[in-house]
Amino acid sequence: MQENLAGRSTAVVQGWCPTGWWPMQAQDGWIVRIRPHCASVSAEQWLVLAELALSHAHPEIELTRLGNVQLRGVSEAHLSTVHSALLQAHLLPADADADQAPAVHCTPFYRLGDPTHALAVLLTQTVQTQLSPKALHGRGLEALPSKFGLVVDDSRRRMSGMGADLCLWVGDDGRYGLGLGDCGHGYGFDKVDDAVAAAVNAALWFAQKRRAFTPAPTRLKKLQIPDALDLPCLNQAERFSDGPGLVEAERTVPVLPGLLQDGSRVMGAPLGRIDAAAMHRVVRHMPSQAEIRVTPWRSLLFDAKSLACQIAAAEPAYWIAQADDARLRVSACTGAPRCTQALVTVQELALWLAPQVPEKAHLHLSACAKCCALPPEATAVLLAVAGADSQITESADPVASQAVFHVCSPDRIANPVAQISPQALSNKPSQISKLIYDLHI
Repeated sequence: MQENLAGRSTAVVQGWCPTGWWPMQAQDGWIVRIRPHCASVSAEQWLVLAELALSHAHPEIELTRLGNVQLRGVSEAHLSTVHSALLQAHLLPADADADQAPAVHCTPFYRLGDPTHALAVLLTQTVQTQLSPKALHGRGLEALPSKFGLVVDDSRRRMSGMGADLCLWVGDDGRYGLGLGDCGHGYGFDKVDDAVAAAVNAALWFAQKRRAFTPAPTRLKKLQIPDALDLPCLNQAERFSDGPGLVEAERTVPVLPGLLQDGSRVMGAPLGRIDAAAMHRVVRHMPSQAEIRVTPWRSLLFDAKSLACQIAAAEPAYWIAQADDARLRVSACTGAPRCTQALVTVQELALWLAPQVPEKAHLHLSACAKCCALPPEATAVLLAVAGADSQITESADPVASQAVFHVCSPDRIANPVAQISPQALSNKPSQISKLIYDLHI
């Protein structure tokens, strides 16, 4: 099994997103990604993840911006053990082919058995059986790119900012909506089966059309979608502009940590990384089937009955309990020494700078020119570039490195307005406030 897992990952094209059956090798070991079913992970499953992170990976559980969960730094010797444990905990599909079907990301704000939950369950099952690589091969089509994804949302459409290829939602009137990429219009359906069938047919249309391009596009929005896609299932549907009842502000504003109206609570993790030992302390006394849902804002949703949020809030170093926490204003890539292309360490520096970042600003630190993990809310970027005498060392100490940070806007990475050394920032972090201010005047 170990050799098979490693072989799968190395055979995959560059840029393929890792999964549980198809891990990805990085500088610091294997990345094993779990896609939670309906955004839900039980306390028992979180306990498994925490124990695996503590024993076989880096002692952190990473939350991605698509609502995935991943272990990083898994050694090749432990890869098979981790895979077996995830299968036994039902954190992975039992079938490798299903694990390569397009991801279905679900809003965490649903009640078990409600129409949104039922839509997510049906869509997930249908995608795994009709859009998996094996199913597409039977139609003479190649597997869909791993970046191709679907989203299930409710009427408030808070998941719209994820930029999914296909988005389905349940409206306040009980009808179902389908949006294709960012084409600006959608389709309405009375029955859930019709909405799901239409989504599958739109995905098949993309799988067919992308073959005419070299290189083949990986996202639906890369194709010029006709104003009226000529598919029988869509021709019979009601067409509308954007989405009925869509509140524009809710599309772009993330749900921040804090207490929600229904008594549930959102808890964030600094830089989207959960300390595995802290997570273990949270879940070890919870009922095994208690749910902790994963959000697409690198946070967790605890229900109103759970005391875990109170336990987590008691350890502020590991959790973000309030919306005004300065650590929400920073993000960072993996950085050195975990990435071979990184010039400096950035995660510790990001947290060090967080209190100096002005409110309503967001600072992203990138350890190299690729600017990985740049979030849509970023208003300023510190981009590490090699100085005249720069070289990457094993420790890649940001103070010792000769690299410098370029200060730039997210939409103008190639046009920095200033530069500063990591050493200068470490010695006087308050300088970042002026640099961000100067960037936007």
